[in-house]
Amino acid sequence: MSFPRYPEYKHSGVEWLGEVPAHWKVISIKWMSPVLRGASPRPIDDPKYFDENGEYAWVRIADVSASDGFLKETPQKLSALGSSLSVKIAPGELFVSIAGSVGKPCISGIKACIHDGFVYFPRLKINPKLFYRIFESGTCYGGLGKWGTQLNLNTDTIGSIRVALPPQEELNHILAFLDQETAKIDALIAEQQRLIALLKEKRQAVISHAVTKGLTNLPGANLNAVTSGGPKGERRDCASSPNAPMKDSGIAWLGEVPAHWELKQLKHVVNPTTSITYGIVQAGPHYEGGIPYIKTSDMSGDSLPLEGYSLTSPEIDQAYERSKVAKGDLVIAIRATVGKCLPVPDELDGANLTQGTAKISPGLNISKEYLLPAINASATQAYFDHMAKGATFKEITLDALRRTPIALPPINEQIVISDYLKQETTKLDTLTAEAQRGIALLKERRSALISAAVTGKIDVRGFADSLPHSHPA
Repeated sequence: MSFPRYPEYKHSGVEWLGEVPAHWKVISIKWMSPVLRGASPRPIDDPKYFDENGEYAWVRIADVSASDGFLKETPQKLSALGSSLSVKIAPGELFVSIAGSVGKPCISGIKACIHDGFVYFPRLKINPKLFYRIFESGTCYGGLGKWGTQLNLNTDTIGSIRVALPPQEELNHILAFLDQETAKIDALIAEQQRLIALLKEKRQAVISHAVTKGLTNLPGANLNAVTSGGPKGERRDCASSPNAPMKDSGIAWLGEVPAHWELKQLKHVVNPTTSITYGIVQAGPHYEGGIPYIKTSDMSGDSLPLEGYSLTSPEIDQAYERSKVAKGDLVIAIRATVGKCLPVPDELDGANLTQGTAKISPGLNISKEYLLPAINASATQAYFDHMAKGATFKEITLDALRRTPIALPPINEQIVISDYLKQETTKLDTLTAEAQRGIALLKERRSALISAAVTGKIDVRGFADSLPHSHPA
């Protein structure tokens, strides 16, 4: 959809605004309202400041980060004493984070209290949605740092931001137009997010079925690709045959497995010259030019990064020779994200581990390409969930990890299964990447539309005539 421009513009003198409609007013935020910080009772963890039946919700940065920009609830409420030592926000008021998710705006839908990680606008007379849209687009933060992570925001910097203010009726048209158009874009984004969730579920289901039931009834599987020799070399049905016999594994979350597969503990399928072990207990200070070591925080993505690791000294690394990894190894988290398993890239050959990660070196009778999905399968992850202990964060012992049950087909069948999984997961990953690119483009479009509307680069009055006028939240 293309939009017309206004008939006449003027220079705003503000970089992020550029030219604005000639009849719009350019004004600093501080002349429209004071910009003030919130406040916190101290110490903030004192229980006397909280009351689950309190009148005012307590707003944390995490609550704003998780919201859609309209605060409906928070997990904590302040007591009368706590709220008296904080800053109270009424429903419909705008506030902006200046810590954590820096620069994120939020309009409260409830009575709430904000701490000094937020600023608010106590005497704002215009619809707060204008400021909300301006802050949401992020373009007003030009020159102040990277939006959302490295912005240097305080009451002065926000108060000094200059905005373009249209006449009231025109402002109503703009806000109503943006409400409608962003809702359409948000609906498209939600569809893509649902698609990604379904693709993720499908991917996990395909992997889990293949490494616990074989290729039976899986689309695209070559049912004649694998046979296993029986006595005297006669052909025998295997997991890729629809008629393959099954047996009870004796493990509730694993169920039946193909009858000719073995059930082994993880410690019996690793390289016998190695052991499943965690790494360095005390890595010491960062040692420039030293040896990288892999922490659970390095395992947040779908693959291990190739750089950015903490480095330990050669002396400490040498003391933990047993936990050094080689290409072909797998690294598994035994703390926090227990059970997450990733392959070691060639570039990390010789790196070490920390206490929160463990090394798994596949043996001769198991393919790394089969063992990785077998560990990441739903049944194995259910085992980790069952065995993990801890209140603050989950942790699994090395003994429990070593006893992890693995359903093990013959090596030739492992290869066929891993080839099939590579083919199918690549298809699903391609679809997921396309959906993610679609979301990125929609978000860019959304931000550009908001920025164009609030700076007057497009004239939406004709498009908004049939829309209901926007009202304060």
